[in-house]
Amino acid sequence: MNSKIFTIFTILFVLLATFVTSIPIEKRAKKVIHVTSPGKGPWALKSDQVVSWWCNECKSDEDVIVRIIQKKSSSSNVEVYKKDGKNAFDGHLQFTIGKDWDVKKKYFAEVTLKSDSKVVGKGVEFGIFKP
Repeated sequence: MNSKIFTIFTILFVLLATFVTSIPIEKRAKKVIHVTSPGKGPWALKSDQVVSWWCNECKSDEDVIVRIIQKKSSSSNVEVYKKDGKNAFDGHLQFTIGKDWDVKKKYFAEVTLKSDSKVVGKGVEFGIFKP
């Protein structure tokens, strides 16, 4: 009697394990870049600032493109700075706020995965001032 119960239990366990492994597991989280700096500011013209980012699903040997974007209006933006960066997993890049950047406009940092332009992170808007 005990061996019959054990056999049935074993068969049920094997069937359950088969079903569990054949059901597709949820895909891993998508790549998302988080831009953590620069902060809101305001920052002085000609000052050095740093764009920092991290991305859990990205690899350290993947490259990024770092841009500083000037907001012209709610639907129009202008790129004022662009440079390639290293280490999509966790990186930073120093830039200098241009002496001719418009102090009346807002700016934000944008970090894009070089191998996939759909993976983009956007930092907070920041202001600048003339010292």
